[in-house]
Amino acid sequence: MVELIMVMLIVGILSAIALPRFMSRTEFDSRGFFDQTQSMIRYAQKTAIAQRRPVWVQINQVNGLVCLTYAPVNLDCSSDGGVPVLSPEDQSWFKRAAPTGVSFDVSRQFSFDALGQAGAAIAIVLYQDGATTIGQIRIEAETGYVH
Repeated sequence: MVELIMVMLIVGILSAIALPRFMSRTEFDSRGFFDQTQSMIRYAQKTAIAQRRPVWVQINQVNGLVCLTYAPVNLDCSSDGGVPVLSPEDQSWFKRAAPTGVSFDVSRQFSFDALGQAGAAIAIVLYQDGATTIGQIRIEAETGYVH
């Protein structure tokens, strides 16, 4: 009987501590957007190499948008300029918005050339609620390697 009560007590304590962590999706969503952004940038590099033409990445800090185009367009990704990179998923413009509370460190625009090079080393930092760092995406200048 004592063992049963102890097991019930331990399960009750664990559920009181662990359950709230599973109910909140903010950490899950923010990490998912970080991974998705990193994959988009890798896709931009691979598309530039495969099609032998520059692919531009536009990141808007204010709106939390990231989009891919074949020519530089405005940073708010509101106009594709007639040259959007299409998503392999649904053949629409490859553009994603950050979930609530997730933001980029700065707005920026850069491209990969036909060799997959970025031209300059780039670091992109994503934040949760403006303070907690979700992660950093780094792009090497000479190779265009995204990690």
